[in-house]
Amino acid sequence: MPKKKSFKREVMEVIAAFFIAWLAYQAISAIAGTPLPIVSVVSDSMYHGPNNFKTMCGQRIDEPKNFNKYWEMCGSFYESIGITGDEFRQFTNPNGLSRGDLLFVMGPDNPRVGDILIYRKSGSDFTIVHRLIETNNDFYITKGDNNNVADPPVAKNYVVGKVVFAVPILGYPRLLLHLIGI
Repeated sequence: MPKKKSFKREVMEVIAAFFIAWLAYQAISAIAGTPLPIVSVVSDSMYHGPNNFKTMCGQRIDEPKNFNKYWEMCGSFYESIGITGDEFRQFTNPNGLSRGDLLFVMGPDNPRVGDILIYRKSGSDFTIVHRLIETNNDFYITKGDNNNVADPPVAKNYVVGKVVFAVPILGYPRLLLHLIGI
């Protein structure tokens, strides 16, 4: 009959598991070149469909997610800054991101218009996931795909990474932690 583990041993195994997970995250962070190599989407600002308020780019919508409908409702902003629908389709995640997507992020080296950037909001640890729409020598202009206006300029040193790829649904555990304030 197997010997029962002691409470002390079980506690030590849990501590060891958390330590190993922390070390793995630090290794991924070093390889990716960013302090935030794994991020969950927590809002609808990059969603290409109706959000919780049944709006898209500030307009009322009840239809499902579809690039053509998205471009019909939101494309005029991009066209006004010289980005066509065909160019947008070549961007990273041209169909947007959904709440609960798990993002894999690399360092922000040489971001291009169309890349999705992760940046810290000035004066806080709060992070934002938005698309780069314009570059400047000192700052970037970003915009959430489902927002009707661009963000204020973002100093380049606030950008912590750019999205390499997204995996749907896998970010929900982190999203749940975010919703309860952790």
